[in-house]
Amino acid sequence: MSHDTAGFRARYRAGISRWYRAWLHGGFVLAFGIAALAVLIARIDAPQAWQWLAVPLGLIVFNWGEYTVHRRYGHHKHRLGALFYKRHTGDHHSFFVETQMPYEQARDWRVIFFPAWLIVLFCAGLVPAYWVIALFDTNVAALFCTTLLIGYLSYEVFHACEHLPAHHPLARLPWLRQMRRLHQLHHRRDLMQTRNFNLVFPLMDWLHGTLHWEPEDPRLP
Repeated sequence: MSHDTAGFRARYRAGISRWYRAWLHGGFVLAFGIAALAVLIARIDAPQAWQWLAVPLGLIVFNWGEYTVHRRYGHHKHRLGALFYKRHTGDHHSFFVETQMPYEQARDWRVIFFPAWLIVLFCAGLVPAYWVIALFDTNVAALFCTTLLIGYLSYEVFHACEHLPAHHPLARLPWLRQMRRLHQLHHRRDLMQTRNFNLVFPLMDWLHGTLHWEPEDPRLP
């Protein structure tokens, strides 16, 4: 049965509060994230070479977390992640399908970005992680948490770019273009539960054997 994407988009947009401001949504996430980064970076003091290993460790942890949450809770119903499942599979994957990936107006950002309060919750979760690690080493704690937060912000930015029109200058950048294609394939109905769960760097997709690539059809615009 075919999916009426245009009809769903019309219904979804009609349900958005008239008080919603797309630029305020995106601006708050970016501003709060940068402010939190400034606090963390200010705690880094002349790190030694071995302490920088917290950065690749943080990248791997975030990549694993992104993959696991997306695959387990974004595409399978669990009581713990019911809201995320509804917003992701129910809304996001109904709003965007393989043949209709770009957003059409700024208010469509509501179905692309995480809720604005989630950046606050994410940063709040970094606080106990920071203090536990700081019991052993402050630089490692700050570098590790900074990397996790950069991962979160990168996810938001990359995801938005992956829903840009194909002719947009950012969408033509080599790495973004490849990730945009992987994300487009993920939005195919027969692949969305099994393939391409990473949005920034497909490390866990590669390790778990869920990476799927097909070249773009040159006949399509």
